[in-house]
Amino acid sequence: MPWPAPSQWVHETTDVTVNRFTPPAAGTATPVRFPALARDALSNGLAVWTIRHTAAPVVTAVLLIGAGTADDPADRLGLASIAADLSGEGADGDDAIRLADRLGRLGTRLEIGAGPDVTTLGFASLARHFEGALEVLAGVACRPHLALADLARLRDLRLSRLSQLRHSATAVAERAFVHAVFPEHGYGHGSLGTTRGLRSVTIEDVRAWHAGVFRPARAVLIVGGDVVHGSVMRLAHRAFGAWPSGSPGDGDGPTSRGRLTPVSSPRVVLVDRPAAPQSVLRVGHIGPPRASRAYHALIVLNAVLGGQFSSRLNTHLRERRGVTYGARTSLDARRDAGAFACETSVQADATASSIADVLAEFRTVREPGTLTAEEVTRAIRSLTRGYVRGFELASQIVRAAAELAAYGLSDDTFDRFVPEVSAQTVESVRQAAATFVDADQAVAVVVGDSLACRPGLEALGWPIEAFVPEF
Repeated sequence: MPWPAPSQWVHETTDVTVNRFTPPAAGTATPVRFPALARDALSNGLAVWTIRHTAAPVVTAVLLIGAGTADDPADRLGLASIAADLSGEGADGDDAIRLADRLGRLGTRLEIGAGPDVTTLGFASLARHFEGALEVLAGVACRPHLALADLARLRDLRLSRLSQLRHSATAVAERAFVHAVFPEHGYGHGSLGTTRGLRSVTIEDVRAWHAGVFRPARAVLIVGGDVVHGSVMRLAHRAFGAWPSGSPGDGDGPTSRGRLTPVSSPRVVLVDRPAAPQSVLRVGHIGPPRASRAYHALIVLNAVLGGQFSSRLNTHLRERRGVTYGARTSLDARRDAGAFACETSVQADATASSIADVLAEFRTVREPGTLTAEEVTRAIRSLTRGYVRGFELASQIVRAAAELAAYGLSDDTFDRFVPEVSAQTVESVRQAAATFVDADQAVAVVVGDSLACRPGLEALGWPIEAFVPEF
């Protein structure tokens, strides 16, 4: 007896027959109403933002410092990141173990990170332990030990990590791509820095960086949860009030981040990995900053091109051609600029043709009549229907507020997301593509077997630059 066709596969119950191949209808997008921000400042210049969220008796706090890895000195790449982590290795007379024990007794731990634009230190705790945890956070931020022995240990760990990453094709592709897109800007290196840069960092460099960067006037304390603003201000004054504001001549703070220089002509950047069966690809170019007025049109465009499983590039390279397990595009929008790129890994013999396919899609979406209402609608639904889930917890709300602070966004940024994304049309998305997506300004990074890939790459007609990224 033959099997029924897939369209006839149904599940029968006593009440209803359900066709498992018919997707459910999309629901209505729930609007976001971001909680009110109470803003204040201490006399030393530290900004304090409070967001009341009483769904659970918990509090999340983040101290955001307005400098990050993009501010690394050119000869000491990795300074911002290692200085941030070193602050958590001891403070106020407690070494790292004692700090962890103090925080453990309060049911929390510190999370410290250095991103391209900001450095953050934070925690999440029960509301009744907020005061104690805030005191630990203040000690780490304002009075770290910054000991030579701790620097030596952290540096050894990072050098080992860099040695490992050198053998990861994905990590190599990322380093090669950001270097190609941001050759003269601080965004052009990895957050961990380089072996040469870390070996150049001295404890004096770390202390000077901390003195120049960790200042109250450069910082925002964001607290969200089961708290009231007046209480937060009182506790913040107790914990951070003695933090000296410093003077312009103190320390070795950030200088120029360098220049943003769009690619004037396309090229292939080839990193040789002999006998590799696959090629890791990054194809893209510089993009607009997070504060761009075209942001909402661009994220819809990104979803159409490669931001979801049913996107154009994934469907073409995975489903039609069968050369990859997946292809995606991303819009990494930062404070000064962003990067727009397609990321995928393909069979070695499909390297050049896959790059050509990606570039063809970059060109196609710019032309009138090539985008359809169906795919734009599908992209809008994928972006808006679950958006509200990102604002359920105090920790999520604090992270969102940190984004406002990091990128200088308005308080209604998240309230406007659903209506502005929903308002995008085929033409508005196409215009964003015509303005910001340009195959003739792209860089194609290939990490793969040079002998296998080069003949096909030469047929693309682009200059080929052999490159070895620095780790």
